[in-house]
Amino acid sequence: MPGQKAGIAPDFGGSMKSRKPKAEIAVTSCSRQRGDAQSEIRNFLQALSSYPKRFADDPCLSFEQYLISVSSADLAGVSNRQN
Repeated sequence: MPGQKAGIAPDFGGSMKSRKPKAEIAVTSCSRQRGDAQSEIRNFLQALSSYPKRFADDPCLSFEQYLISVSSADLAGVSNRQN
């Protein structure tokens, strides 16, 4: 390349030691997605089983609103467990 010394490879934003191999990133991403899907399924099933009692207390609450509240509570719990 013009303007470069012979035998020196260009640096594209970091050393090789700091980069994760693509396969490792893909596995990590896939594992995270699987965990997210399992969490969503668990939240849905929990909301499905507990919604009738909650609906009896608050008939104006839709299942969608209730599911969001269950999911939000789960996210808050995950956030608290990580800190």
